[in-house]
This record gives sequence, structure tokens and C-alpha cells, in this order.
Amino acid sequence: NMARISTYALDTSISRNDLLVGTDAEDSNITKNFSVGDLTDFVGENASGGIVTLTPFLITATPGTTSTYSGTGSMIYVTWSGSSGTHTLVLPSAATIPYRTIRICNDATIGAQDKIHVEGPGAETIDGASFYNMNKTYNGILCWSDGSNWIVIQAKSH
Repeated sequence: NMARISTYALDTSISRNDLLVGTDAEDSNITKNFSVGDLTDFVGENASGGIVTLTPFLITATPGTTSTYSGTGSMIYVTWSGSSGTHTLVLPSAATIPYRTIRICNDATIGAQDKIHVEGPGAETIDGASFYNMNKTYNGILCWSDGSNWIVIQAKSH
């Protein structure tokens, strides 16, 4: 009789030497053990030659419009098209995936006359306010969800 995994105590202290149980890819009747370290090394070596890439969600911002990001990625890249003004970028709900991070960056097409208002949906705030303003060339911020609202935990200074 096999034990149910749900009956084991939850251990959140993971080390490279901890063992995982998996099924052999060539023979599903074979169960094998491997370490967290082996898995980490395998992912690092097989993810684009050891380099992990972030494929951004692309937004072309125009004045007076809104983009709502509902993707599962962690990178948003914004470019500007049109005259000066304000574009609103609505992040996903901070409550949907607590402790998530999302990076937002832009290129040289966005300047002081162009504003990207980054907002949470509904009543959710970002840094305790209704929006966070991005209006510099080559700007970037890292937002973190505390489970209720968004917090800018890193912002590029110029």
C-alpha cells in the first residue's frame, strides 16, 4: 500500500540534497529518485544553453487608451505611438496570484510628455496610490503583489 502524499507534513525548507520522486520518461513503470540540485542543474543547462530568457508581453501605447494585462508572464515591454498624452496599463489582480512579480519597461519612444499610468484593477492600489507614472525614456519598474495590492519594489533611476 502506498502512502498518500497529502498525509505528509509540508516542508518549506528545500535544499539541493532533498530528493524528489519521478517517473522515467522511457518507461512509465519505473519510478526514480533525483535531487533538487540535479533538477536545478538540468533546468539551468537546458534553458537556452544556461541562459533563461523572458519573452515580454508587447504593448504599443497610444494616448487616451487602456491596456489590460491578463497574461501569466512576468515581463511587459511598452512602446509609444501617436501624439503626447496618457495611456493606462492595468495589471492583473494582486489577489489572484499573491506574491507575483511583474517587470515593466519601455524604450526611447516614451518621454516626459508621454505618461504610462500603471494601475491595479478596481480598488487595488500601486504604492498606495491609484496609479504609478512612467514617463522617462528607457524606464523600468518591478512590481510585487502582496496579495491585496501592488508595490513597486524596484524602479530605475535616471
